[in-house]
Amino acid sequence: MAVYSIITQRVESTTSKAPRWHLDYPCNGQNIDGGELISEGLLFQGWLLNDEASPASLVIVNGDEVKNIPLNRARPDVISKVLNQAPENHDLLSCGFSERIKLKHSAFTLGIVENGTFTEIISGSVEGKFQILEGKDGWLFLDNDTNKSIEQYTGKLKLSRAAQAEWKEYLELLNTFSFSAQIPVCLLVAPSKEMVYEEYYPYNFSKKAPIEKLKELVPETLNFILPIEELRNLNDRSFRVCDTHWTLHGARFAAQLVTSKLMSRNIDELNVFEGDVYQNREVSGDLGSKLFPPQRHEEDRLTNFNYRHCVVFDNNVDNFGRIIVMYHKHAVFKETLLIFGSSSSYTMFHYLCRLYSSVVFVHSAGNIDHKIIEVVKPNYICAQTNARFVVKAPKYNDSVNNYIAQKKENGSLGGAFIAEKLPDECVSYVDYFKQILVL
Repeated sequence: MAVYSIITQRVESTTSKAPRWHLDYPCNGQNIDGGELISEGLLFQGWLLNDEASPASLVIVNGDEVKNIPLNRARPDVISKVLNQAPENHDLLSCGFSERIKLKHSAFTLGIVENGTFTEIISGSVEGKFQILEGKDGWLFLDNDTNKSIEQYTGKLKLSRAAQAEWKEYLELLNTFSFSAQIPVCLLVAPSKEMVYEEYYPYNFSKKAPIEKLKELVPETLNFILPIEELRNLNDRSFRVCDTHWTLHGARFAAQLVTSKLMSRNIDELNVFEGDVYQNREVSGDLGSKLFPPQRHEEDRLTNFNYRHCVVFDNNVDNFGRIIVMYHKHAVFKETLLIFGSSSSYTMFHYLCRLYSSVVFVHSAGNIDHKIIEVVKPNYICAQTNARFVVKAPKYNDSVNNYIAQKKENGSLGGAFIAEKLPDECVSYVDYFKQILVL
């Protein structure tokens, strides 16, 4: 569940006769777990001194709801320190409040009602850790992310000369390797959702965007896949409304496109998923979960197949350095696909597992580890990254060992999953993956 920040700002009173008060909680900048916020509510705690002739009440306004916060907590500390009086049996002893409020909207106002007049004393809001850009019709997009997605899209952030040189070298080396090793290789760049569904995005695309410059650097003989038009024209929606990633339908098409390129086959020959069954459900996603309340949208879930049933090894390393080995004996092709991919690869597994009997995934966002190629001996290789990452070129010579060593140093390695009985085809490289976890 996402972590939210509570932002509060005191509203100064224009009258000197306003009751004295103080808000202990929430504090400005306080973090709160989304699960707690939704299930238990936000704690409002403090005190209000009704020392005028006409009593004042405390209320919170959230959307169109107005809720009274009762003053029913004894606060002897307030009586003694603020009024300099003995708290025992004092008329204002129960000046404290402590109430959890389940908010339905991100913005809230704390105010005092006195003689029928409402006076705002605190304005507040619940904000996600990352800013989210709200497009048309409820579509959500990244905003203020480390890759500067908006600046890339609008051409304000260009592909630097250094990055261009690094990309050119990477692409040429990848292409040369494919020919010399006689292993078909493709580079799949998952487009950003705003490239595919630009009609929902509040900014205009610039031809100076880094992705446009990258396209100019790709060798003609390299299998380069950037399926913007194809995903836009897909019969089913190809990107999730409240998430940065493609839908299962987009992932399915990407898997078919990769295989079509690697095997030089017509994509229609790879349509082995016609019998798939999907169930519609409401989900929030990596963008919707960062809003409060979390924004949800209906998305399809595959019900007749799950790649997790094919996993025979998973080192459970978080993000970079994760290695997953999948085996499916009923796959269409009795061959091995090695993927150096990113988060966009994961939903593709549901389909790639049924095309290739062995699928080995390394989370590296296109960085190539030649030792792993040597050990796995794949029939095909797919380097996969995301369009918003292209401002920095992947590495042609990288080592997953470094990622794992760093995670180990930080104490963030979990326990690996290893199937009780490994397929013969996978034994040698699973042994290697086990070794690098303990090096």
